[in-house]
Amino acid sequence: MKRFLVYGTHPEISLAETRAVLGDLKPVMVDSVAILETDSWESADIQNRLAGTVKLGDIIDERTLDVLDDGKVLADHIDARPRGDRVLFGITIVGGTSKDRQALKHLPIRLKRELQERGRSVRWVTGDNGVLSPAAISKMDLTTNGYDFVIIIHDKKVSIGLTTQVQNIDAWSLRDFGRPFRDAKTGMLPPKLARMMVNLAGPKQALLDPFCGSGTVIMEAALLHKDLQLVGSDIDARQIAGAQENTEWLMSKELIRRADAGRINWNIAPVQEIDQHLSGKQFDAIVTEGYLGAPLSGQEPKAALARERANIEDLWADALPILAKLQPAGGRLVAIWPELLNAHGSEQVDASEAAKNAGYSIIEKPLIYARPDQHLRRKIVILVKN
Repeated sequence: MKRFLVYGTHPEISLAETRAVLGDLKPVMVDSVAILETDSWESADIQNRLAGTVKLGDIIDERTLDVLDDGKVLADHIDARPRGDRVLFGITIVGGTSKDRQALKHLPIRLKRELQERGRSVRWVTGDNGVLSPAAISKMDLTTNGYDFVIIIHDKKVSIGLTTQVQNIDAWSLRDFGRPFRDAKTGMLPPKLARMMVNLAGPKQALLDPFCGSGTVIMEAALLHKDLQLVGSDIDARQIAGAQENTEWLMSKELIRRADAGRINWNIAPVQEIDQHLSGKQFDAIVTEGYLGAPLSGQEPKAALARERANIEDLWADALPILAKLQPAGGRLVAIWPELLNAHGSEQVDASEAAKNAGYSIIEKPLIYARPDQHLRRKIVILVKN
């Protein structure tokens, strides 16, 4: 059966995450929507796991553009799936040309009229620019008591998607802003990005974050994998104390089990000495944001950016040979090498030569995570131990 996934603000990373978790099902991309075919589909589990997917569902029909316009096709699908006396529905249209989308501009109104002519009480739920947010879909309970249609125009046809799951925005917000220890000065890895990086690494036995900070990667890995051995290490004792506090908070919220305390270990050490503290241990996955440099105002001289970039590259040149000792052949290292930005230009951290010398290969092109209000871009690199 065909399914669809609607990605968030970084569809390229989300697509890579989907492939890492579900396998390469040869998805067709239409704007920020992926269409794939699979019969193995636990929708609630997949939605929970994929941080980059804001909603997903089933492709319930495929038609030509002109057939869809009068609303009767969607009305028939609603009648075939009765969910109460009053019909609540939303429609999002993606793909095609501007002319194609214009042709369906009045589809929601025509669907509403068609349902009213069939004697139904109807409410059309809409959002900004006609796009319903996951929060709105969840609030209106459109996945169980209503209908959220995603109309995908591609290849001279229209795929009709019906949303079955949406991202739990409250849960993500709680782990981002509700955790007790956050430190804006040293940088805060967003939980969604941390989870995507864990998924890209695909850990099976043990995961290490050698620059763990407040523990976001370890927290997301603990939530995803119930039996994974986890180690977070950092040179800053204050950060380690904060990570422990955050983990205790997860347990108090019953998001992870009390028994998980035994599989999560924290270590205070510079990365240059981490192998001495973890002697004999092997990690099939290393996932880390790493050091991103000092906070930037955007007005630093270009020479200052160049010095910061060189410092970060030197740190990775020291770290990579040591981390390689902790990984078996085939182990993955997913890290962020930042691009530093200011009014005078940018400096891109590139530790690829150091990675090669340490015995790693870059297995696919870097993935870029950026926000317009920040003075850095995160370049996600995926390395595999030779």
